[in-house]
Amino acid sequence: MTELDIFMLQAQSTQGTGAYQIAMAFTIWVAFRVAVVTGEKHSENMLAKLAATVFGLGALFYLNMTYAFYSFNMAGTAHRLAELQASGTEISAMAANYVANLGGTTTPPSFSLVPADPIMIAFEASVLLLILVPIWGAKK
Repeated sequence: MTELDIFMLQAQSTQGTGAYQIAMAFTIWVAFRVAVVTGEKHSENMLAKLAATVFGLGALFYLNMTYAFYSFNMAGTAHRLAELQASGTEISAMAANYVANLGGTTTPPSFSLVPADPIMIAFEASVLLLILVPIWGAKK
């Protein structure tokens, strides 16, 4: 596999993940709307509150999954470039910089649902609160 092949594979993977991310952004917005409507109009209905909670948690789970796939694909690209370099093939300065910035090694990356980025952890926590507080929080 050449450097160009590796970057083409990354581009294809990123396009697919990006399309899924657009769908997840819409689903999270729907979860926000469901949470607000459930909290305002169905605050006494336990079944509606549970259904809205499950929908919101499912949307958040798949948002997290999308981010995990994106992170794994970036780490996988760095790994493939590091392997290419270790095989004796000269890689470009851009590819070497990519490997250095992402910490790519010849050891394959592992997939994890736990975000390594603290910003993403904070973002997901805020999404979780924005879904759960309107449903379960105190009413005016």
